Amino acid sequence: MKRKIFILLLILPSFLASSQDTITISNIKITGNKVTKEDIILRELEFSKNSSFSSINLKQKIEESKQNLVNLKLFNFIEIKPIIRGDDIEITIDVIERWYLWPYPILEISERNFNSWWDEFQASNYSDFSRLNYGIFLNWENFGGRNELLQFKIRKGFKEHYLFSYQVPYFNKKQTIGINANLQFFRRKKTFYKTENDALLYYTNNNKFTTRDYEFNTEFLYRKDVHNTHHLKFHYFISNVDAEIIIRNPKYLNNGTNLSGSYSKLTYQFTNESRDYVEYPLDGYYVHLEGSKYLNGSSPINHFEFLGQAEHHLELKHRFFLGSSFKGKWSSYGYQPYFVQEGFGFDDYVRGYEYYVIDGQEFWLSKTVLKYALIEKTNFDIPYVKMRQFNKAHYSLYLGIFSDIGYMIDNQNSEDNNLSNSLLLGNGISLDYVTYYDKLLRIEFSINHLGEKGVFLHFSNPFGSKNKL
Repeated sequence: MKRKIFILLLILPSFLASSQDTITISNIKITGNKVTKEDIILRELEFSKNSSFSSINLKQKIEESKQNLVNLKLFNFIEIKPIIRGDDIEITIDVIERWYLWPYPILEISERNFNSWWDEFQASNYSDFSRLNYGIFLNWENFGGRNELLQFKIRKGFKEHYLFSYQVPYFNKKQTIGINANLQFFRRKKTFYKTENDALLYYTNNNKFTTRDYEFNTEFLYRKDVHNTHHLKFHYFISNVDAEIIIRNPKYLNNGTNLSGSYSKLTYQFTNESRDYVEYPLDGYYVHLEGSKYLNGSSPINHFEFLGQAEHHLELKHRFFLGSSFKGKWSSYGYQPYFVQEGFGFDDYVRGYEYYVIDGQEFWLSKTVLKYALIEKTNFDIPYVKMRQFNKAHYSLYLGIFSDIGYMIDNQNSEDNNLSNSLLLGNGISLDYVTYYDKLLRIEFSINHLGEKGVFLHFSNPFGSKNKL
């Protein structure tokens, strides 16, 4: 009897495995891609023609493939349907492409965030419009059908910016190697040259330009599979400044009385992107590791820098979502001139401290949010609009409770500021509106550890970095 039971236990797993239905994908049909090449879409799929799966596994592969296509940011809507024909199945993929060519005018505030700009605007009795930028920005996405990006910018005003950028995700037959390159020129009439009491000090000179910055970046990408990407970057930066800036802050360029400072940087990055929607994730995880070596130019900058970030997002139960992230930066010994440093208050910040700039060379930052979907993703048709790229849209609305904790380490100028080398706590509630073309509006009420309260507006994912262009 025992022998029979033993034999049964041996053959049972094989019997159960063979009893599962296996379906073979006989064909993949793609529709709606008038611009995008088929191989760009096929590259993101977790299945291929003639591959076989159980019905449960195939459903999961279809969902993962849809997420991958969403994160290309080439399509407004994606629908993947299996059509079963006996033991075979045909997969149909229908996409609604975005509008890819955007020659739009620029009218924007030139400040770290909306609230900082509004505070200055109020102080001028609503009469100072000098902190506005204007111009034109040509953004041509997917212009050859292979997810390329061509950018050209002419921006005048408070912070002038001239840009030419070209990005192509793949240029080899295996679709694994890509290249990005851009050349930028900035010049400012009002330049911040120092941080005191956790606020930026500005210098102007009779409406003349006080800084001129030149920047060149080139980057090679290696993406063997869908989720993992390796980056190798070279960055060159040179800044020419007004003599008064060096008088007011000799450490701005940290090279004596020289009015020009420069450096270069080599960077390696590894990214694992496994979130459902990069612009506003609700499920999945993200890992980013980065190491940089700064190289001397006319400014003595030669330190190492390491940065890491991890995110995790999940649905706790229907309509309830939890998101958390941790980010940290470490720098080796070596004095960092002011024009190289970037602490809290720019791309990285603790919510509730939007009015402050907190300098330092190393930091850690934790962000957590619990969200409830007041309105789940809702699709709707826009009447009287015939173009397929615009006549169908979506929106969703989330109510959240968040908590941020951060710590900035400053080994150079902590005597001038109060918030570095101290624990920063920010808590509050948020209302997030998300719609198509990756548009996001966050309205947040925050309280920091100083007891200060405020309502803040943001237009990007709180876990990610803003586009610096």
